[in-house]
Amino acid sequence: MKSTERIIKDIRYYEIKPKDFIGDFNGIIGNVYHITEDTNSIGQRIARKLNEWKFISGEFDHIYINFTEKIKLGELIESEKFLDERIKYVDYGIEPKSFNSLTEFKKDQLVKDVTIKSLILLYEKDEEKIGKIIEVENLLNKFETEIEITYRIKETNSYKIEICYMINPKKNLSKIVVKYFDKENKTQKTTTKDLYFYEDIFYLIDKIKVKNGKIIFTQKKTSLGEIASARYEKPFEIETTEMERNNSYYNGFE
Repeated sequence: MKSTERIIKDIRYYEIKPKDFIGDFNGIIGNVYHITEDTNSIGQRIARKLNEWKFISGEFDHIYINFTEKIKLGELIESEKFLDERIKYVDYGIEPKSFNSLTEFKKDQLVKDVTIKSLILLYEKDEEKIGKIIEVENLLNKFETEIEITYRIKETNSYKIEICYMINPKKNLSKIVVKYFDKENKTQKTTTKDLYFYEDIFYLIDKIKVKNGKIIFTQKKTSLGEIASARYEKPFEIETTEMERNNSYYNGFE
């Protein structure tokens, strides 16, 4: 991977100020286009699932989609706007009144479709990338807000632990999903823990160990790690006996 090639991190939504707008305007979507509670999470889920798969986005690792009525309605254009090499802008043409008249379900569906189409526009000449984008779209259609993003896997001769997270599933708090596979007893257990912000997982879980029937997580020893972990119980651990047992067990955990 070249030094200028980055793995995608985030997809965000913005809006371009209409001529007749009165009041404070910061460009973040929500002033003109009346978004839903889930709008911003949609971009985060897509970006973080692609991030899990080490999706190379280019010099940029953030994609900002601008909603605007200043271009042809329904059109998607790769914007020439440049503020930082790590940000790529895409403009999407839609009138505020058209968007605002939609139901919450249709707004979320439109935002998801526009995000997928924006990615396809940016990588239209790369079949491998298009394949990954379509795969994410299929997973979103299947699992909706409960799509799981794998963060960390630890495996030994006796167990395998898979750490995933969900971003605001069903408009609730984000969640850590812990899957514990006991190879000796051939059992599979699962549990979840709430996350106040999905990004907290990056600081809460640095090292993982199993001891005395507990899965123990060690936080990152950084200032951000201290801030993030201050919101949670210490030590941050899970009793394996309290995890929910799954009836199925998969050899090799494919």
